[in-house]
Amino acid sequence: MSHSTDAHTLARWMAGEFSNEAQALANPPLWAHIKVCMRPLPNQFFDGYGLYLEQAYSSDTSAPYRLRLFHIKPVDDHMELVHYKPKDDAKTKYMGAARNPAMMQHFDMADLDPMPGCDMIVTWSGTSFKGTVQAGKGCRVVRYNKESYLDNSFEITDNALISIDRGRDPVTNEILWGSLAGAFEFEKINNFSGEVQPH
Repeated sequence: MSHSTDAHTLARWMAGEFSNEAQALANPPLWAHIKVCMRPLPNQFFDGYGLYLEQAYSSDTSAPYRLRLFHIKPVDDHMELVHYKPKDDAKTKYMGAARNPAMMQHFDMADLDPMPGCDMIVTWSGTSFKGTVQAGKGCRVVRYNKESYLDNSFEITDNALISIDRGRDPVTNEILWGSLAGAFEFEKINNFSGEVQPH
């Protein structure tokens, strides 16, 4: 049994490659086939548990459209997933590392930008970890020349990831982009939990 500040278990469950192939095949008009690959970072990088994420269309995993680094921080009765992204001029140094972890030896905090307002609050539900982006509409993204705020949440177990990834209008809260048809349903197809170092 886990608990709401069990960073080790959260890191192990997040460490893997996830695919929504079954969902995409069942309803291609609504769901693109996406792969999410999260690789554990060396503990010393963040002084604790951390992961590097690449998210890509399955047709070209060598060109991920999302690169993120997460620092898992226990705080009081929950955990925070503190978000960072590589600076634009450093992306090529990071791209591909989720499938070639030797590249992570060259990661440097100086290459990263923090993402204010985008950190996620994670708690234990009794059977899974659930995360939601911190309140306040502070995680801003410009897509299609229009500003939006991220409305993200996820639920993860040892072999599955369910996530909602949406952008909303800051004034009307209307959904502008993202998972309009509901949650993405990912299955873990490669398990990297053995790479999580004790802390």
